Amino acid sequence: MFPKSSITRNGEEDRVFFYADAAFMGGLALMILTLPISEALKNIGYFVALGGWVLKRAARRDFRITFTPIGIFLSMYLLASLLSAAFAFDRWEGFRGVWDVFRYLSLFLMMVNDVDSKPKILFCVSLFIASTGISVAWGLINYFSGAQLRIGGKSLGSPLDTATYLVIMFVLLVSLLLVVDWSMRTKMAVAVIAGATYLAIFLTYSRGGWITCFASLLFLSISMRRWEPILIPAVLTIAILLGLNMSGRLWTWHFETLAYLTETDSFKDRIDIWRGSILSFQDHPLLGVGPRNFKNLDHERYGFKRTKHAHSVYFNVLAERGLVGLLSLMAFFVCCVYEGMKRRPSEGTLNRGLWHAGMGSFITIVVAGMVTTTLHSEGAIAFSSITALMLASSEAAQP
Repeated sequence: MFPKSSITRNGEEDRVFFYADAAFMGGLALMILTLPISEALKNIGYFVALGGWVLKRAARRDFRITFTPIGIFLSMYLLASLLSAAFAFDRWEGFRGVWDVFRYLSLFLMMVNDVDSKPKILFCVSLFIASTGISVAWGLINYFSGAQLRIGGKSLGSPLDTATYLVIMFVLLVSLLLVVDWSMRTKMAVAVIAGATYLAIFLTYSRGGWITCFASLLFLSISMRRWEPILIPAVLTIAILLGLNMSGRLWTWHFETLAYLTETDSFKDRIDIWRGSILSFQDHPLLGVGPRNFKNLDHERYGFKRTKHAHSVYFNVLAERGLVGLLSLMAFFVCCVYEGMKRRPSEGTLNRGLWHAGMGSFITIVVAGMVTTTLHSEGAIAFSSITALMLASSEAAQP
């Protein structure tokens, strides 16, 4: 009788585990697929994945979690955010900022621990490719129909935030195209999406986005020791310029401002905001004013126009989370570099492709972070997800 009962119990546990894993992967699929196009569906997918992930561990009564060094340092950044939120001007907004960090940290940990096989990794990669194609198609249709003068993602925010997200996806697509052994039909489809993504990045008319894209492609070219990551986008840029000129789109003003970068109002405003961030840090040096509380600063006292954030992840963290937050962020970035260099693969096409994508997304976050707050919302989710896939692929490739 007892063995029979044990078999039944184990069968029930396996069944619960199977359905929980299906919920986890289904929720993850919904979140990735709708990440750039629907805030509501993205959140639903995240909570379904989180629920399935917890239920999987409950079914096996095994709550052990592999953090990896990146997860540990990201947890330290979460702790710094939590401490800052406890003393924030507006604690509700402060804890909302903590939630932003927790979301991409938890997603990173879920994917590192449970996207643990090549089929699951390929499934997630395919979803990122599909979601990028959908969002880019939506943006280009709106642009060329005249509904938008600058491309912005449906749920990605400003053109600069949209450009940052699209650069992460473009780096992923280019890395996979140049490294992974796919069929010619698959490569053609991915190449079309990559070309459309580059066009969309260009049409955001975001100078920060362009600079970030160049920096990421330069990294790929140097790391791969290949000319394609630089030469092909250069040819595409010439083709886009000629096409836009012939179509009569109003793009000239955006290029004229590049020649007078230091004279534009936006640049002067950002200098004032960054100076105000430093002044705020001097008044609140240890923990800052609290996550998402930059908008509550006395902008008249610090001498800048009212804004929601500092238009730089570094100055934003300095003002909102103080010295503790900035040091934890820098430690996290250093850890990403160290782990990336340590895990650089010498073989395995998917493994090498995701390594370049992961490190390229890190370059994107760091460079774009000079002019926008990259560690929030969709950009941070994409970065943490691709980094997790890079680490998961590295583990799956181990003999």
